[in-house]
Amino acid sequence: MGTTAQQIFELAIHLMDEQNRRTGAADTAEAAPYKRRALAILNVLQAECRQYSDPDSTDRERVLPVIRDFDAPLALDDVICRGALPYGLAAHLLLEESPAAASFFQQRYEERRRAMVPRCFAPIEDGYGGIGFSRSARW
Repeated sequence: MGTTAQQIFELAIHLMDEQNRRTGAADTAEAAPYKRRALAILNVLQAECRQYSDPDSTDRERVLPVIRDFDAPLALDDVICRGALPYGLAAHLLLEESPAAASFFQQRYEERRRAMVPRCFAPIEDGYGGIGFSRSARW
């Protein structure tokens, strides 16, 4: 758990293709309006993704720490921070400017979030009896 808000912000800016064209830097004067909104959005997204980060936790009422600066690490799995949150942040940052791009990023965010749901195999017991080997019983 070491991904910072700054890293997520930079990934989102690159996904949005808003980085500096010559240097590739994401934290520029042009991106300042996005940066002003980013921490508030990341706090909401962090709360949304909590269940995917620690599915075995019994402490469901634990409140995640508020992200107050860009150098603070998020209290989530790095896989979620780097694989899903940049898409969610990009979606929220582009809502007014480009609804079509925001919709794409939102769908991708939800896709990535669903992919991170832990899965396990549980055999299903046949509750009806049956004979097996695809043969039917006489009624």
